[in-house]
Amino acid sequence: MTVEYLGTVVSAMWLTVAILAGGFARTRNRSAWAWFLLTLLLGPIAAFLLVVWPPLPRAQRP
Repeated sequence: MTVEYLGTVVSAMWLTVAILAGGFARTRNRSAWAWFLLTLLLGPIAAFLLVVWPPLPRAQRP
């Protein structure tokens, strides 16, 4: 892989991790958009926090 494509590959991987983190956040009862944006800004650190923190309890419906 040449250096010219390195920025494109890293950007694509970063975006992919953010999309996956948003989808995983929904399974843990968290906001998908918030975690997508957080992962977009902080990258793997936010994705790690999402995996480590316990899921939120489901809201009880009346």
